[in-house]
Amino acid sequence: MMPANRTTAMNRHIQRWAASPSAAWLAIATLAAFAFNQAATVWLNASYAASKYPVPYYVAQLSFSAEKIKGWYAAMLQTGTLDVYVRTQNIDFVFILSTLLLHFFALVLVSRAFREGSRGRTWMVACAFISAIAPLADASENLVSYVMLANPTTFADWLAVLYSSCSAIKFAFFCFAYLCVPVGLAAALGQRMTGRRAVLA
Repeated sequence: MMPANRTTAMNRHIQRWAASPSAAWLAIATLAAFAFNQAATVWLNASYAASKYPVPYYVAQLSFSAEKIKGWYAAMLQTGTLDVYVRTQNIDFVFILSTLLLHFFALVLVSRAFREGSRGRTWMVACAFISAIAPLADASENLVSYVMLANPTTFADWLAVLYSSCSAIKFAFFCFAYLCVPVGLAAALGQRMTGRRAVLA
């Protein structure tokens, strides 16, 4: 269980973001984060393509196979592009930061569709904080990959399982963040329609 003082601190952060800033400020922040994310994605994809990694990134990340990953690293050693792949991993941290900002601001913005002080608004802000698990898992995945890349064809096999486990967590919480947006908007609409019918009655 999380210590009481940490739980209280987290609740304070959630309540603070549930109360402010304004929806207009959040809309601007979300658009800026989206632009940042798109630029980072283009940069990252270009570098990944230049590395000549033999398979798409999601295939490698979810392979759970040391044998396959060592083979793909060996292929890049033969083409002389392994250093480009290492640079791609560095660039990925820019993408990770952009994702963290985009998910957080977008979900807090969605929270503003709920009435102020409502449980729905609080839950959406909590989801914004939970969405940070995806970029944190992505960063952990990269750190494991650096250890693997230090010995690209002889690294310990269990590192591949750890690497892919971090990737699986990352993708799971990407999906969580993406689903929270339409579900949150639908719930907020339902809340407001229910409240309006209650007033009319």
